[in-house]
Amino acid sequence: MLTRLRALLLAIALALTCEMSAAAADAIALPAFSSQPAGSTVSGWSAYTLGGKAAPADFRLAELEGLTVLRVEASNAASALIHARRFDPLATPWLNWRWRADVLPTAGRFATRDGDDYALRVYVLFDLDLSKLSFGSRTKIRLARTFYGEQIPTAVLCYVWDTRAAPGSRAWSAYTDRVRMIAVDGAGSPTGSWRDVSRNLVEDFREAFGEGPPAVTGIVVASDSDNTGGQTLGYFGDLSVTARSPLQPPP
Repeated sequence: MLTRLRALLLAIALALTCEMSAAAADAIALPAFSSQPAGSTVSGWSAYTLGGKAAPADFRLAELEGLTVLRVEASNAASALIHARRFDPLATPWLNWRWRADVLPTAGRFATRDGDDYALRVYVLFDLDLSKLSFGSRTKIRLARTFYGEQIPTAVLCYVWDTRAAPGSRAWSAYTDRVRMIAVDGAGSPTGSWRDVSRNLVEDFREAFGEGPPAVTGIVVASDSDNTGGQTLGYFGDLSVTARSPLQPPP
């Protein structure tokens, strides 16, 4: 059975073959949830269920506090929405979003296989040159690409709202050292209220992989509770990519 991560990478490969674009600007437009009617099908993002046996999580556009947002609920389930978009993070390094976690997986444990469940995740996919990887990593990725396509990413940042880990905690995924986990929110973060996030992709990539980042090839939002069999509920607001952080004052 495919692991959840391999299934996600397969979905990304399929999405990237359908929608690839390059951009060089002060901001990269990502499809906004707030511009779509509540109750309609999500536009601009491709849906995918994570894991071979996992039930799909419930992703839907809903009105909350007068705005359309993405409501995500998982009951022993896992799903993702993928937006394939190629851009240079050196030109636009800031990934910005709003999220709100109302129900966290009680048995979730950061960067462990048994506890690998999160009410909210944001993945960023990078096109790292295979020649920079170890022989073992190159062999694994080439084998995966033989079966799932050339667009399998070689490096991933995964931002999560964790149940127990302190905000700022970092670790490698329990499944692969090609995915860097970062607990943006966690122990002490207030549930039931919106949190504004702005992450510098260049700094986070350099911390994880020891060098500047290559091109980004896609953004993923996800929710899962299938490893612990629990319940989660959360919301995503709009995401954006910018040259400057909106949380920092202008120069």
